[in-house]
Amino acid sequence: MKTPYNYIIVNYHFINKIVKKILHSEFLDKYFNTELFFWVIALVYLSLLNVETHQYFSFCPFHILGLDWCPGCGLGRSISFLLHGSIYQSFQTHWLGPFAFSIILIRIYQLIRNSVIRNKVIYQ
Repeated sequence: MKTPYNYIIVNYHFINKIVKKILHSEFLDKYFNTELFFWVIALVYLSLLNVETHQYFSFCPFHILGLDWCPGCGLGRSISFLLHGSIYQSFQTHWLGPFAFSIILIRIYQLIRNSVIRNKVIYQ
């Protein structure tokens, strides 16, 4: 005889199986690419960033320490200017910005291509 208690136990085990399957690394590797997610979110953030205000948060350890010069500082602003269509200002901010942007786009393309190829092989 099935009681409501048995029904709750069965549902708990079913939900527990689903949660374990979702949290299992093979499932996440198959359907979610962390690097691709990071690069897309970074480009979306840089496209929404208003670099004209000069009020931004920096992850640069040189900037945090109070040093004025860093070889990488300005890359994000340069890519942001490029995404807003200001090519001259992008080169003026950091001359490697457009080059870094093109490398990021190539890497996003490679990650999408590899994911599609891998999923085609898995599902055939």
